[in-house]
Amino acid sequence: MALVTARSYKRKVLVPLRCLVRKVTGGWRIYREVPISSEDLMNAMRTNAIPSRGFFLMLALSGIIATLGLIADSAPAIIGAMIIAPLMAPIVSAAYGIACTDRKLVLLSMITVLAGSLLVILIAFLGVVIIGVRIAGEEIIARASPSMLDLGVALAAGCAAAFAQTRPGIASSIAGVAIAVALVPPLAVTGIGLALGSKATSETGLSLGEFGLYSGGSDIAAGAFLLFLTNLIGILVIAAAVFVVLRYGDWRKATVTLAIVTIVSVFFVPALNEALHEIYVKNRVIRLHVKRAGAHLNSAFQSSAVKIERVNVAYRDDILHVNIKMFVTRNHLEGAQERLDVFRALLSHEIGEPVVIEIGAIPIDYIEFRSAPKILE
Repeated sequence: MALVTARSYKRKVLVPLRCLVRKVTGGWRIYREVPISSEDLMNAMRTNAIPSRGFFLMLALSGIIATLGLIADSAPAIIGAMIIAPLMAPIVSAAYGIACTDRKLVLLSMITVLAGSLLVILIAFLGVVIIGVRIAGEEIIARASPSMLDLGVALAAGCAAAFAQTRPGIASSIAGVAIAVALVPPLAVTGIGLALGSKATSETGLSLGEFGLYSGGSDIAAGAFLLFLTNLIGILVIAAAVFVVLRYGDWRKATVTLAIVTIVSVFFVPALNEALHEIYVKNRVIRLHVKRAGAHLNSAFQSSAVKIERVNVAYRDDILHVNIKMFVTRNHLEGAQERLDVFRALLSHEIGEPVVIEIGAIPIDYIEFRSAPKILE
């Protein structure tokens, strides 16, 4: 009886409702796209694994654009370098080889990735040597401290890249994936860091030690290359997993390889976690300042009297150091040390560890002007 009722409900209610919706929307419905066949996908992956002259030409041009964009601190140029870089293709091919346990495909793909990576690093290194710059701008420094957030981006991008390869209708979205996860810029920063050496300085004139980069260019190169490896491993693991879920390859054989790659990636987690914690501390510094200023308490830096210019966080000898650059009105300097001690104690309590706060204050004279109609004066 219940089965008859369900059929009757579907015939009298659901079917007419579905017809009405399609009529109103002009027949709109979700299209069930047919996935690309395993044979066609394998052929495409093999083509991507073996580089052509065009591959190296486009990668070299991408490296040049990225290097010049990083030196000039130009975000549009860096984005352009991401778009034309073909490095994502062999990485996805390697992931497909892992899913299908095709060792030859994995080897060919990774050799292509290695050759392309060395090419970009060399171009960036020579670019800095030829131009002769010694300044690391914000775009360069930003890629020297990868965190777990970057790994999250890599995982999402790898998932999108693998899925796009299996659906012809959305294959064009691979360019957006290349923008989302940076591959060429970190390699370019690696070459730039190696060329800058210990004499590198920030564009504001601050020592790179203020950013936790105590060895200058060497730390920049190491951090940027860690970012590249984070992106590479994240894409490999998740893309291979997506291919397996979509029934390309043998999950039993692929599981072993995926487990090995995942175990290797664990060695990067401590450094990424530390960088994420530093981001968290920066956030807590600003939030605590705003909270105390909003409560009209004697904060270390009241918003009406202070403009925070920069907050840098780094560990020195296992102790967390927070370096703050700010503009302070002269009348607010009195009693600043006592207020800072209170602020440091509160911050240390919130983050659950000892912290050293170093403030570079630039005293200023604050003057207010007001103009109003005579009727309001």
